Amino acid sequence: MPRKFHHLALPVAAVLLAQSAAISHAQLAPLMFADWYIKETTKKALATPGHAEWCAQSRPGYRTQWNNWRTPDGRVTYCSSPYFRVPWHAKTQ
Repeated sequence: MPRKFHHLALPVAAVLLAQSAAISHAQLAPLMFADWYIKETTKKALATPGHAEWCAQSRPGYRTQWNNWRTPDGRVTYCSSPYFRVPWHAKTQ
């Protein structure tokens, strides 16, 4: 790089860094929102009387702190009970 452009290196690097941070945040924002939404729903489920007890009795491997369990194929399933239904479960489940 010629000497006359050394003073531009830092401002150019700062602009590139700022642009990449905005792009990465845009990609992570939906995942961050989903994580928050699941945690808030879990708090509501666990605050509902009878929900955690029903799930623990009817679902083997139920994990109370996350309101879910793992199926034999490794997937995570959230518990809906007669006391509380997670919003993303269909009403017919």
